[in-house]
Amino acid sequence: MARNDNTELLINWLKSAHSLESTLANVLENQADRATSFPELQSRLYGHREESLRHANMVERCITELGGDVSAIRAQVSKLFGEAQSKMLGTFQDTVVRDLIVGITSEQMEISSYTAIITLAEELGENRVVEICEDILQDEENMYDFLEENLEEVVRRSFQMDLLTD
Repeated sequence: MARNDNTELLINWLKSAHSLESTLANVLENQADRATSFPELQSRLYGHREESLRHANMVERCITELGGDVSAIRAQVSKLFGEAQSKMLGTFQDTVVRDLIVGITSEQMEISSYTAIITLAEELGENRVVEICEDILQDEENMYDFLEENLEEVVRRSFQMDLLTD
């Protein structure tokens, strides 16, 4: 089946989303492991890790249905990068706050990426991709809202528990 340039572009955007989901699943696990003083945040981070793994599988199905494939090397490199980044952040005293800021930024990037993917998929008439990515987008927006709503409280509680650097 021949693909046009726009379909190739959609596949590449989906591959980037797959790579990001795979990376973030590892980051989220490390962040959750560090959030022991914040049980609700920790639980939500573990939950979103599971969502990210599910998202990666859903995006991979989209890629395959469009005739593409997911490079194992690309996914592995992203996974290793995510683990390294997450572990580096774990060396600071104010790690949970930093993790939350990174999480908010990551969710914003995912929201923008999925919005672009949905728009292109709509233009190409790829309704299955639109449907799948809209479901994923809702999860990303929910996580963004949760993190944003909890940032001030985490900073305050970190300060009160003397978890912030001087």
